Amino acid sequence: MAMDRVALFGGAGFIGSHLTRRLLDEGYFLTVIDVDAEKIADLLPHDRIDFRELDIRDDNDDTVERIVETSDVVFDLIAYANPKQYVDMPLEVVHLNYDQNLRLVENCVETDTRLIQFSTSEVYGKMGHRQGDDKVFSEDDSDLIMGPVENHRWIYATAKQLLERMVHAHGIENGLDWTVIRPFNFIGREMDYLIEEPDAGTPRVFASFMSALLYDHPMYLVDGGENRRSFTHISDAVSAMVYILEGPERYNREVVNIGTPGNETSMHDFAYLMRDVYEDLSSDGEVPPIETVPGEEFYGEGYEDCERRIPEVTKLTDAGWEPQYDLRETLEEAMSYYVDMYERERAASLD
Repeated sequence: MAMDRVALFGGAGFIGSHLTRRLLDEGYFLTVIDVDAEKIADLLPHDRIDFRELDIRDDNDDTVERIVETSDVVFDLIAYANPKQYVDMPLEVVHLNYDQNLRLVENCVETDTRLIQFSTSEVYGKMGHRQGDDKVFSEDDSDLIMGPVENHRWIYATAKQLLERMVHAHGIENGLDWTVIRPFNFIGREMDYLIEEPDAGTPRVFASFMSALLYDHPMYLVDGGENRRSFTHISDAVSAMVYILEGPERYNREVVNIGTPGNETSMHDFAYLMRDVYEDLSSDGEVPPIETVPGEEFYGEGYEDCERRIPEVTKLTDAGWEPQYDLRETLEEAMSYYVDMYERERAASLD
C-alpha cells in the first residue's frame, strides 16, 4: 500500500501535519489540501507531496472532485474543533463540519474512493460519569445522547454524529468503503495557537494551560476542573491511523476510537501535572496561580460538557496497536516544544 496516493484534507493542521510526516516516511504519495502550509513548509520540496492551498468552503467543486478521483484513499480531517467556536458561531460550525464535509463524502461515493472520516469523541455526548463508573465508550454499543437544544454547544457533536450517519448510509446504499475515527484528546507539538493575554482567545485546554504557564496569567479550571478526559500522544494516535489505513478489510465500514484509556485524568489534576512538568522544563520554573471559573463565563452562554470520556480501543489493540506514552511523557514531549520555542524567542528579543 505504500505506493498508494492518499489525499489529506486538512493535512497541514495539527493532526494532519503529523500524519503527513508519518505517511511520507512510510512511502506514500500525498496530496495535502489545507488553507496554509505553515506546519509542513519544510516538506513541500519533497517529490512525493503535492500541496494544494484550498478552502473547501470556496467554489472549487471541480478541483476537489479531481483530487478525490485521482486518490486511492481520502482522509478528511477538516473541522472546527474548539468549544468556544461551537458557542460563538454555531451556524458556521455546522456549515463546515457537516455541509462541506458531506460534499467530500459524496465525492468519494461518486468516484468509488475509500474514505477515512474524522469525527469526534464528543458524539458520545453526556453519557460519561465521574469517578466510580469506569464504563468505557464503545463504538458499536454506547448510546449517543446530547444535551438540550438551548445548550447549543452540542451543535458540533450533533453535526459530527449526523455526518457519521450519512457516511454509514452511503455504505449501505451506495457501497462506499469507509472508516470513521473518533479521536480522544490528542496532544503534541504544534497543537494550537498560544495566547499572550488571557482575553486574547480561547484555545483548547492544553494550549490554554500552556499559554498561562509561558505568559504568566492564571490557569483557569472550568467548573472546578472536575471533568475527566483521556489524553493521547499524537505519535500514538498517528500510529493508530496507519493501522487503519493499512487494514482496509479489518476496518472497512467500522467506527474506531483512538485514545489512551490509561491516560485518563481530571482537568484539575491535569493542570497541576502541567505545572509540575513546567517547573522541570523551564529555566525559571515559576508557575502561575490556578483559578476556577464557571463554564458559561469562560466559553459563553449555551456551554455544557460531558463529565467523563474513556475510550474502548479493542478494535486497535486486537490488531496489535498499543500506546507507547503515559500521560507525563506525553506532556513532557509536547511541553518541551513550546518551552524551547518560547525561550528562543525571548533570548532573541534580548539581543
